Amino acid sequence: FSLQPNSGASGEYAGLIAIQRYHESRGEGHRNVCLIPSSAHGTNPATASMVSMKVVVVKCDDEGNIDIDDLAAKIEKHKDNLSSIMITYPSTHGVYEEKVKEV
Repeated sequence: FSLQPNSGASGEYAGLIAIQRYHESRGEGHRNVCLIPSSAHGTNPATASMVSMKVVVVKCDDEGNIDIDDLAAKIEKHKDNLSSIMITYPSTHGVYEEKVKEV
């Protein structure tokens, strides 16, 4: 018997709940911002919304990669409430992020 999520959306949900519980365990339950690239599948922002996270969209460049400058700006802007970033790898466009380690 297993409670392991069977779909991507279920896995997203389980992961975000685990992240929320982690922040709560550290007394940082106010961290509710989830950064999500504009290239993300629709389940990503939907799942973040389902767990009461505020979705902030990160721009992508012309080749579908996460815009590192926009990501850095959004991290700085939301640093006090930042909970997580949700990326799909490869992206929904089939792009392997060249700067995934930087992300």
